[in-house]
Amino acid sequence: MEIRSSTALLVLGTIILSGCNGGSGNASSSSPSDQAPPYQADIRYTEYGVPHITANDYGSLGYGVGYDHARNNLCTLSEQLVKLKSQKSRYFGPGEQNGNLLTDVGYKALDYPAQAAELFKELSPTSSELLKGYAAGFNRSLAERQGPGDYPSPCRGAEWVEPITAQDLLAYQLDLAGLASARNFLEAIAAARPPTSNIAGFNVQLDPAKVFTSEGIGSNGWALGNEKADGANSMLLGNPHFPWDGELRFYQNHLTIPGELDVTGVTMIGLPAVVIGFNNHLGWTHTVSQSKRFTLYQLELDPADATRYAFDGSYRDMATKTVEITVKQPDGSLTDYSQSVYFSHHGPVVNLASLSPALAWTEDSAVAFRDANLGNTRMLDQWLAMAKAESRDVFFQAFEENQGIPWVNTLMIDKEGTANYVDGTLVPNLTPQAEQYWRAASKSPQLAPIWQDGAGSVLLPGNSSIFEWLDTGETLSPGLVPFSKAPQQTRNDYVFNANSSHWLSNLDEPLEGFSILYGPEQTIRSTRTRFNAQLITDTSSSGLAGSDGLFSLEELKSVMTHNGSLFGGEWKNALTQRCTNYPTVTYQSAAFDLTAACQVLINWDGRYNINSTGAHLMREFLAAFRVSSHRELNDDLFASGFDPDAPATTPSGLTPIDPADATNDPVLQALAAAAARLEDNGLSLNASLGSLQYVLKAEGEQPIPVSGGYSFEGVFNMAETKASSRSTSDLANTLTGQPTEDSPLFALDEDGDGQDELAYRINYGSSFVMALQYTDEGPKADMFLSYSQDHDPEAEHFKDQTELYSDLEWRPILFKEEDIAAAVVEAVDLRE
Repeated sequence: MEIRSSTALLVLGTIILSGCNGGSGNASSSSPSDQAPPYQADIRYTEYGVPHITANDYGSLGYGVGYDHARNNLCTLSEQLVKLKSQKSRYFGPGEQNGNLLTDVGYKALDYPAQAAELFKELSPTSSELLKGYAAGFNRSLAERQGPGDYPSPCRGAEWVEPITAQDLLAYQLDLAGLASARNFLEAIAAARPPTSNIAGFNVQLDPAKVFTSEGIGSNGWALGNEKADGANSMLLGNPHFPWDGELRFYQNHLTIPGELDVTGVTMIGLPAVVIGFNNHLGWTHTVSQSKRFTLYQLELDPADATRYAFDGSYRDMATKTVEITVKQPDGSLTDYSQSVYFSHHGPVVNLASLSPALAWTEDSAVAFRDANLGNTRMLDQWLAMAKAESRDVFFQAFEENQGIPWVNTLMIDKEGTANYVDGTLVPNLTPQAEQYWRAASKSPQLAPIWQDGAGSVLLPGNSSIFEWLDTGETLSPGLVPFSKAPQQTRNDYVFNANSSHWLSNLDEPLEGFSILYGPEQTIRSTRTRFNAQLITDTSSSGLAGSDGLFSLEELKSVMTHNGSLFGGEWKNALTQRCTNYPTVTYQSAAFDLTAACQVLINWDGRYNINSTGAHLMREFLAAFRVSSHRELNDDLFASGFDPDAPATTPSGLTPIDPADATNDPVLQALAAAAARLEDNGLSLNASLGSLQYVLKAEGEQPIPVSGGYSFEGVFNMAETKASSRSTSDLANTLTGQPTEDSPLFALDEDGDGQDELAYRINYGSSFVMALQYTDEGPKADMFLSYSQDHDPEAEHFKDQTELYSDLEWRPILFKEEDIAAAVVEAVDLRE
């Protein structure tokens, strides 16, 4: 049965390939409708700046949300809209290594504002009303300020903060839909030049982790049913890992239309919705899915013309589009820049030469990509339908009907006691021949580095329709896997995900037989996934759930706050036994005494709390064995390899030592290197983790220690430094410094003495954390918001929750009316 509208799809192809004469900017600023209706909304703020927004219709609800977002995070969305209009070079200059110019060209090639102008009419009435209301509320809040000097400090005095339109919001949502696909390729689109071009191109150094994988956006999620919950019908633990600054920060809100909608949780600035949260009947969280949102295509080029490519026995011309960018010069003057960008019928041509010479645009070959989230305007309807659902069946129906979840798994519990998992993302539907090809090709030495144990990407031949996406007519966008064939599971004990594929959502009932584009099955899991699996299934007396294997709410919260690790127990003991037995090792051609380092690890409590000593030494040691694939650590570190019959506990053990050559043991040499690196940089082996691991939320702010570890350390609570961040914001960023060689440490001159200090300055990891349960009395939840509500260092709620998070002090999510009414600190009555 054909259920999609083809009109929007035809429009998209026309927009992306159309010429660029500034028309998209005019379309974005025009009104998508006639006179807007009057709006009314009430906002009640409770502690920590949390808005509880009530309205009688969706337009008014959007009005309240937009007003609140502009009031408390004005700069965040405004900067993103400058980016989408390809104006960063106009206002900020070309940027370091032409970074702004590159992204301006990439965004102009995709032209989300022009797409939004055409696609707005395809929106549902509900989404249309929400976005129109949001724009009106945002603009009212902006108008209430006394000019640019009254803007929040990150954008104070900026000339680029402007009133917005509903179309602007839709354009931004198209960009968010491409977070794990098109956003990765903006610079590569701009850098793509035919090899015969006599125009010098950009020298772009791409980050393979950002292009090929979703590293830098991740999560843990647990859903417990009535067979696994103690004192409740069901429980949920949400632990998304996202950047701690910029546009990807979560923002807490509670949205109510009496008799229609009552949902609380978090969203992102620019989205009038709740993306992770709960209502009276069910709650959900998301984890970034390992399924694929795009496929790369290698084009076979015409030997006589590198802008023609072979397809099904003949050559096709690439389409070209000229983009024009205004660039601010060092003296403040403006100049124009123009260039051509190139498209195959698969999608944009990209230059991936810095990742591999085989992926460059040569006389023989070029690479293009096709994006499953192209034109995804359905995210808002999707999350609204989930928020309104009163049963498991209606919740899953939201996926079938809207098909709008872009790049995340969903884990859900309901008050009846079920635990549910689904990867309802938009996934390309390969032909059987293409599936067979990639299953074999991904294991080859040439393509395994792209696949990365399933964490990476897919590269298909672009010369045959055999490798095109197969359209079933059952999806709202063509060529995607129908929802009925997506991995999904309902149980009464548990399901979980930690960014590995769907396969082990439940260890007793693996999900198998799905498309390779959902990720691999019966393959090695990440260290973090293995630790999650062990925690959720441990029924020993020393396990977090105790010998009954059932989690109370407090025990569930301890999964986050106990800060244990995969390597903090028996594995650590094996390592310390080795360095005790063999305390001298050859390091840098000399004898190195491991006694002090060994004793530090013996004394380490195996945790990543801020007062744990020795955690940083284990981190530096394990870092020597990191690999760029989903397994995270080199197999050579372990005594036993991966066993698909014991996927939660393998690889396991510490690789044996050769007693006859103990001084050259690679394991002990790595420990010596870690200890020497710390000591040579003036860092005590006995330092507490919190003295080295902290967040510097802005220039001039004092460090706030944070607990947690890196994913490769096999932890639940993640705290990492990402350079570069997945955030595209240049405003109100946390300070990290520069990466150092062979270490997770970053260098920054914090005290201004001209000497860099080394530390783990965190800008990524556990963000919004929610522990939720359903009992006969309804939902109850506690939470963290690691980076707080506001982005302005001068704002009241810039770091208050960060300080709570430092102390691992949970706070309740207020949902019941009597609790909210008793906690109101400010009320805003909005009438237009």
